[in-house]
Amino acid sequence: MLNRRHIRVKVLQLLYSKSTADSKPSELISEYNKRSINFFRLFISKFLLFEKLYHEFLKKEKIISKRNFENDSSSLKNIVLNNELFIHFKNSSTLQKIKKKYEIDIWDNNIQLIEILFNEIFKSDLFNDYKNLKVLDFDKRKKFVIDVFIKIIVNNDLVFQLYEDSELEWIDDFPLVNTLFLNYLKAFNINKKNTIPFKIFNDKDDKKFGSELFKTTFKNDKNLDKIISKFTPDWENERIAVVDLIILKMCINEFLNFPSVPVKVSINEYVEISKNYSSPESSNFINGVANNIFKYLTENNQIKKNDRGLQ
Repeated sequence: MLNRRHIRVKVLQLLYSKSTADSKPSELISEYNKRSINFFRLFISKFLLFEKLYHEFLKKEKIISKRNFENDSSSLKNIVLNNELFIHFKNSSTLQKIKKKYEIDIWDNNIQLIEILFNEIFKSDLFNDYKNLKVLDFDKRKKFVIDVFIKIIVNNDLVFQLYEDSELEWIDDFPLVNTLFLNYLKAFNINKKNTIPFKIFNDKDDKKFGSELFKTTFKNDKNLDKIISKFTPDWENERIAVVDLIILKMCINEFLNFPSVPVKVSINEYVEISKNYSSPESSNFINGVANNIFKYLTENNQIKKNDRGLQ
């Protein structure tokens, strides 16, 4: 599930949070693994929220139908209960296995919030707009789920507060997790097999990449400091923004200690990361310094790349 850029961001966040802490490497690796699991738990909780909402809509539809409010009952069925995305989440055995394995019970313990969200959705102009559509096909039902997520769930203060109270570090992961879940919704295709990601890392190489990136950046901190200082003569390292300094260290560390990662990939990845996690000027600064350091290290035969790293 986590791609290389996500992994780099997780390592950056941990290095930043521990930049002033006196921690042992083994403790930090344990912390990295814990945070990776929590990131995955947050991601899966988004799927489980819609699964819970389906059951809440089903319960309310039965009540409404008994009261002979046929228009409302029909709307609930057409928009939600027959919605392919909601049904997918409701029927997924994979989702339930992940929930059990990682003990993701955030919604089980907050049924009242599910009821509040149901009311917000059901009484919203958004729901009313879909209720008035003459044609409600798969694409429109899919769009309904996306709209509910963007317009009602993402910025809901009660949802945000619940996440913050459950795991404080989840707040840092919110933007990225929301983007990943939104991408999943948009990519959902009724004519293809739609698999809910069931692993934190895509493969063993990605899992190893994250822990090695963290360990080697942490271990070589002083040497990386020295290298950077040579190419920022007008700056003392203390004056460079902490995030920018960590990004540069991670990038140079990849030059030196990750033979299978092409230099261009490292530079491009960290320039893009800086655009989201640092100041507007940082990307140009990091791009310039990283390229100059790459030239210097190459001239001094300090960069050793294998065939994959030379692509």
